[in-house]
Amino acid sequence: MNQRERGEDHRQWVSILGVPADRVRPHFWTFSFCFVATLLFYIYVHTLDADNPTWRQAPSLIIGETTRAAAFWVLASPILVEGAVMVFGWLYMEKKREEGREEGRKQGRKEGEATGRTDANAEWDAWNNRRMDAEANGEPFTELPPSAHNGLSGS
Repeated sequence: MNQRERGEDHRQWVSILGVPADRVRPHFWTFSFCFVATLLFYIYVHTLDADNPTWRQAPSLIIGETTRAAAFWVLASPILVEGAVMVFGWLYMEKKREEGREEGRKQGRKEGEATGRTDANAEWDAWNNRRMDAEANGEPFTELPPSAHNGLSGS
């Protein structure tokens, strides 16, 4: 099955990133947040936490580290975003599936109760018709009511 048969529109995808257009913004913000957090971490490590911070070496160390971090986050942030989309999508679908199952159970119970009532009413109608026929013919009617067959006391 190809992409057109699945209904995917290529115009909705950003080809450079290979992601749907509606998820470009989350990719950008995830990358930006992770990159800035990494940049702040490296500034802390190379300046504030160092024993002897030298202001001449710190910028080159920070730039070298953040360049590698930028390359890492360019690859890792799509994995984070798409992984989160898959996990939360799966959780959402499981929730909807369970709601559908519960709705089906409720519908089945309603249909079962309606069928049970119809069957019980049919049994009572048949029993009452036999009783009335016996009375009309002057015959004794000793058949127990349908509720007696189900373990219930007859009236």
